[in-house]
Amino acid sequence: MSIRGSVDSLTPGGAVGWAFDGRAGEQLVLQALCGGRIIGEATADRFRHDLAEAGLGDGHCGFELPFYEKLDPALLPFVTVKPRGGDVELPRYAAAGFADFFRSLYARHPAAGRHRSVFGGLWTDRTDARRLLGGRIAAGTAPADLAGTLGTLIEGGYAVLRNALPPAGEAARAHLAASTPAQPILAEGEGRTALAALADLLFREATLRPLRAALDDQPVCTRVVPARGIEHGFQQPSTAEALPSPAECLLLVAATGGEITLDIVRDSHALPEFTADGRSRWIAASADTALDLALAQGLSIEQVELSPTDIAIVGPGTLHRIRVEGEATALRAWVLPRRVTPARFLAGTAGTFSLRHPTGAMLAA
Repeated sequence: MSIRGSVDSLTPGGAVGWAFDGRAGEQLVLQALCGGRIIGEATADRFRHDLAEAGLGDGHCGFELPFYEKLDPALLPFVTVKPRGGDVELPRYAAAGFADFFRSLYARHPAAGRHRSVFGGLWTDRTDARRLLGGRIAAGTAPADLAGTLGTLIEGGYAVLRNALPPAGEAARAHLAASTPAQPILAEGEGRTALAALADLLFREATLRPLRAALDDQPVCTRVVPARGIEHGFQQPSTAEALPSPAECLLLVAATGGEITLDIVRDSHALPEFTADGRSRWIAASADTALDLALAQGLSIEQVELSPTDIAIVGPGTLHRIRVEGEATALRAWVLPRRVTPARFLAGTAGTFSLRHPTGAMLAA
């Protein structure tokens, strides 16, 4: 027996979908079960044009299966629909399933935390991140002296570490001053030396401690881009390139040769994930989506001044723009948890430079 079918929708009152038996003339009797108990039964004999056009018999294989009694929504993930007397379970349409459970959970407990992205993400970007931070500090898994920095990152989507960097003069800063604007530093010739010096510059104790706490892992710097002039558009760290987990990244912004200005779109890290037409703000293919959402909500802009001894940590969903004047150069560096492998490494398009810093952090380019 060859059975095909799907549960297209599932509610506390019943299930709707289709089931087709390849043998001519056979219409399936379906049973809904929950915890081994039969909670409803129906025959798949409803006509549907889409099924007829797909060549599934004469199209009379749809079903509407009402439950004997209304279910608690929290039980919906545990409902199965099978042909009577068989063990074949009809698959659910992607929109059904455990989403039903979480929808019920959030309806009952609106304060329950969740990631802002279907991809998951950093704990600092969860809706219950403040409570998580309190628990981590109480348990000793996050240093108490980082409560202010991590709290600022959670509430505002970015944090500035004042006087975290040494004065100008390192080889890395000298290279930045001579770099072509908006071009990644390559692991070739002087660039290789500059990247090694950059690791010493970025992976200092004042920077590493909050990075490790926010990432829950050792940081790996995977992309370094100098910038000059005034950027015309706003960017979001997660959309810089294709990543297996876009919401798991942080951006470091620093200055050399003078002060720079970091324009932050207030509360942009808390924007919804999708636009009305279904575009996600988290992925590289939808780089302008976050800006569309911010404009629709009328978010304002905050100006943050960075001196050459300051470094800003920008969250994955925070819209920002860098303004550089005079001889100054901005440094933009993307940092991921070591557990997340950038897509370009998987595709074999990365360079061969990899530096493991004595602190355990890494820089790969």
